[in-house]
Amino acid sequence: MESVPTYILAGGASTRLGSDKARAELRGVPLIVRVARDLGPVASRLVVVADRAGKYGDLGLDTIGDLAPGHGPLGGIQAALHHQGPRGWLLCVSCDRVGVRLDWITSLLRSRRGADRAVAFRGERWEPFPALLHASLGPVVDEALANGSTAPWRVLDRCGAVALPLPDDWGTCTDVNTREALQRLGG
Repeated sequence: MESVPTYILAGGASTRLGSDKARAELRGVPLIVRVARDLGPVASRLVVVADRAGKYGDLGLDTIGDLAPGHGPLGGIQAALHHQGPRGWLLCVSCDRVGVRLDWITSLLRSRRGADRAVAFRGERWEPFPALLHASLGPVVDEALANGSTAPWRVLDRCGAVALPLPDDWGTCTDVNTREALQRLGG
């Protein structure tokens, strides 16, 4: 199986959940650890982006800090792109997206050959996580943040990202943003 540097975004305030959602447990396992385990087979390197460096070190996860905390997921993408360096592709996922399948990641990786800067899934709208991003996207993200835009979908539109149709089993994946969502999954 092909591998790629993988970044898990975990810098949010978790206001809807009421506590750090990355540490929220689903069947006894923190969400962020679950995501890291699920993506381990495709991760050549696994790094968490949080509001501060070292935040998830106690969970055995290499954690870097946002360059400018408080800019939402796009701020996390910015930190990942800068950490990656000037070349190559990286995978970005969110810490609260449970159920990402490895075959979806394989589809993203296969589709990068026809892509310039980004590959992501799109239904009625962009689904920015998981997404495969090229390091050359860094200046576009920097500019968007400098102009006050924090929406990843706008960057995907602007850079001409390759849009893959949502997988048939996309509904098996869910974002855990509230206590109710966590309870529905058995957390």
